[in-house]
Amino acid sequence: MRQFAWICLLPLAACQAEVPVFPLIPLQAGEQQLQVQLADTVERRMRGLMEQAPVKHGMLLLYDTPRPMTLWMKNTPTALDVAFIDPEWRISKIQPMMANSEDLHESPGKVIAALEMPLGWFAANAVKVGQAVSSCQAIADSCHNKAAK
Repeated sequence: MRQFAWICLLPLAACQAEVPVFPLIPLQAGEQQLQVQLADTVERRMRGLMEQAPVKHGMLLLYDTPRPMTLWMKNTPTALDVAFIDPEWRISKIQPMMANSEDLHESPGKVIAALEMPLGWFAANAVKVGQAVSSCQAIADSCHNKAAK
């Protein structure tokens, strides 16, 4: 489903949409420690990494409950890899996404989050399907299985 652009008759400053602020959170993906931008609201998820170049930090697109997720790269000038994260906080799929593409990238079923990083980051850092993703300080639910294992 495509969204329609609005025509604005006000001065340019009044027409520009506010860019949401993305908090940085610590994250562990496999054995890698990093900081990523958190997109945990509708507004933040819709904006994502659009118009960010270069990508200084990856982004975690987080939902409250697991659901199928579909992403695209419209207005995103940097090629990315996406790792879909299942409800157990394990990577279920990693795939590349080309810059400014309107191709759809679907999760392999219900997921709780997607981690977007610069193209090639997962391979370069030996982060693979099946590995855990967590942010114990920022997202306590991502660590609920660690104590049991």
